[in-house]
Amino acid sequence: MIIAFHLLLGWLIADFISGILHWLEDRVLWVGMPVISKSVVEPNRLHHIRPAAFLEQGFLTRNSTGWVVALQLSFLWIALIGFSFVWLGATLGGLVATEVHARAHRKQGGTFIGVLQDIGIIQSTYHHGQHHRGDFDRRYCVLTGWLNPVIDWIGLWAGLEKFLTIIGLKPNRGTK
Repeated sequence: MIIAFHLLLGWLIADFISGILHWLEDRVLWVGMPVISKSVVEPNRLHHIRPAAFLEQGFLTRNSTGWVVALQLSFLWIALIGFSFVWLGATLGGLVATEVHARAHRKQGGTFIGVLQDIGIIQSTYHHGQHHRGDFDRRYCVLTGWLNPVIDWIGLWAGLEKFLTIIGLKPNRGTK
């Protein structure tokens, strides 16, 4: 039972990190940014104009950037803390987060993925659609539907944007 709890905690950590990274892509990074504009920022902007755009990419292209980030964070965790089932859950969640995001753009009814979406282990089409409706200012976590209501309710994203403004940075509104 304790192993399952640790795996779930790791999964939720990966979900939270996916939200932070998604928020950074939407609000902090900019088109023309050195090194990552073509591989991260521009596909993200296109995705907000045409949500299904990244589904047109192949599996490897769509997921490779997420894998690089997940593995770097995983190796850092191992170096600093060592192995744990929390680490394992977080690593697995990080490795599948982009594909879960992609699957949240397609109806998965009657499939194993659809069942996982229905029970909330991975994010549903309806839940993720709330990010694409409106101002793209909520529902940033892409792995589950569990953290977003709490994070949105406490106003984390708005608070981070206020913090950016206080330190002299203007949040990038390129997704609107």
